[in-house]
Amino acid sequence: MDFLTQLQIIPTVAVVQEQQVHDAIDFAMRVRREVFPMMDHTRLPADFEQFREHYLDSECAIFLVAEMGDAGIVGSIGILPYDGRIEAVEGRYEAQSAAEIVKCYVDPAYRRYGIGSMLVKELENAVKEMHYTTLYLHTHRFLPGAVDFWKRQGFTVIAEQNDNWQTVHMDKLACR
Repeated sequence: MDFLTQLQIIPTVAVVQEQQVHDAIDFAMRVRREVFPMMDHTRLPADFEQFREHYLDSECAIFLVAEMGDAGIVGSIGILPYDGRIEAVEGRYEAQSAAEIVKCYVDPAYRRYGIGSMLVKELENAVKEMHYTTLYLHTHRFLPGAVDFWKRQGFTVIAEQNDNWQTVHMDKLACR
């Protein structure tokens, strides 16, 4: 199937299934290596090392993937309970009230087609069934268009760090 034909296929966004876990991790790690080449990629992040415990067996977390025809997985996004580890937003959220958006990636070949927005919308729909009052994330100024993307999704900048990562912290109220 050629690229133009693939673009006519509407992506589907759904909760990752047991049989998709390996492919979802492979996809996210591939895009992560491209986006963050400066990071150590020899070990999986803790949530991926224990994917089942973090996402499949938890009522407080979810991992979604976008699939498109023969291309397979072209996007991912997840939420985990925010654990209070980030000093720049310390004390902002009551315990267990915020969900942290993680691993929001879209395959570079499929960017600017609304897949990221679809992922966020589906994630927000899933969060409605959970206890969270706030959605939190952090992104980085060196990622082209990232802050503007999240602003278009209704997120507000709550803190910026003048660090090597140009970290921008953002949040919004969870829809109920």
